[in-house]
Amino acid sequence: MKWIIDTDPGVDDAAAIIAAEKGLDVLAWSVVHGNVDLDKALRNALFLKDLLETETPVFSGAESPLLEKRINAASVHGEDGLGDLDRPAVISRPENEHAVDMILEKSRTYPGEVGLLTLGPLTNIALALGKDRGLVERIGRVVIMGGTSTGRGNTTPVGEFNFAADPEAAAMVLRSGMEITLVPWEPTVEILFPLSELEGKLGTGKLARTFLAMCEPFAAFIEKRMGRKGIILSDLVAAAVAIDPQTLLKGANVFAAVETAGQWGRGLTAIDFAGVSGQKPNIKLCLEADRKRVLDILVEGLS
Repeated sequence: MKWIIDTDPGVDDAAAIIAAEKGLDVLAWSVVHGNVDLDKALRNALFLKDLLETETPVFSGAESPLLEKRINAASVHGEDGLGDLDRPAVISRPENEHAVDMILEKSRTYPGEVGLLTLGPLTNIALALGKDRGLVERIGRVVIMGGTSTGRGNTTPVGEFNFAADPEAAAMVLRSGMEITLVPWEPTVEILFPLSELEGKLGTGKLARTFLAMCEPFAAFIEKRMGRKGIILSDLVAAAVAIDPQTLLKGANVFAAVETAGQWGRGLTAIDFAGVSGQKPNIKLCLEADRKRVLDILVEGLS
């Protein structure tokens, strides 16, 4: 299968992209608002393209949610989204075509052969669905990092960042009928990587050194906010599930929807574990992932 990576590059996106470029047949990266504003996210994607020395084309997409006021996660990933490193000027340039049009064009060129690995708010995917509903039939697989399985929010009391940043887009994608594997926040929190462990496994090459430098402010934030030593690479877990489905150790086929109203519930991922809605399952939900396999995939990507 050929893949499009839809991303808002922060530190965990960088880990996922590094792994996916090694482990998947990647057609393109589409960039969306999210961890940082679109212009910074695009610059980060181009920086990663330069760092990886890849020919994968990069396309700029949606700069704001469908309805929601734009938010970001600069306090988590740094003002620039990648740990505020002192880094060289970007050499690569984005493609002229809009990301939404690229997604549709690739799906028409390779019907049934394209997978979507989404690492940020789902605005680009929702806009593509709105522009051409036939996308549903042409996409072979979707792996989403987003949402929650138990309502354990990290942006609102019940909302995970990617879904809380654009609830309408998330709701549209989940009810689209595409074959979706959802990697929510909770199982990724259980996979913590101490920097000392990564330093011992990733080697001393330029790519590994740069990635570890990105991670240092992220690790400091996690220790301050959560009292845990290490980094949580949620997007990497989703990439690992796309690369090797056996990474998903425990899952459930369930009906899921995204709440788009309410003072406290907006952005909530409603999971029907008990089957009380009468709705057919529309996602495969990741409940547990293989930490060793996730780490191995990252090491392979950085080698």
